[in-house]
Parts: sequence; C-alpha cells; structure tokens
Amino acid sequence: MSIFAGLDVSDKSTHICVVDAEGGVLRRDVVASDPEALASWLNRHCPDLVRVVLETGPLSTFLYHGLVERGIPV
Repeated sequence: MSIFAGLDVSDKSTHICVVDAEGGVLRRDVVASDPEALASWLNRHCPDLVRVVLETGPLSTFLYHGLVERGIPV
C-alpha cells in the first residue's frame, strides 16, 4: 500500500499525518523537529512511504536536507 506523510513543523515539535493513496488517515503523531527523530519515526511506522511533504518555514531547508541525507523521499 502506498502511503504519504505530511509534516506540520514548529520550532520544537512536528505533527505527522500519514495517509493512504485515497487520503484516508492511517496514523497521527508528534515528534521532535529533528531530522534524526523524524527519519527514525518514518522508517519505523511507514514501510511503504512514497513521499513526505512539509510546509515552508524557517526549518524547512534544515529538515529537507536532513531527511534526504537519511534516505527519506521528501
């Protein structure tokens, strides 16, 4: 099953919403706004991850590069 994750980023924490290809919500959680913590969570809970999307903001570039370095499809 193809799944997608959306990240709602703030300074200290990031809200994650995981959906299937039809838009059905599969899981929601809150993780530290840190590439290592986010990559670890995504790898653990999203084995069929197709793409991660994140909002633009002050941490977007930092998180984008950190997730890409860890093999997350952003």
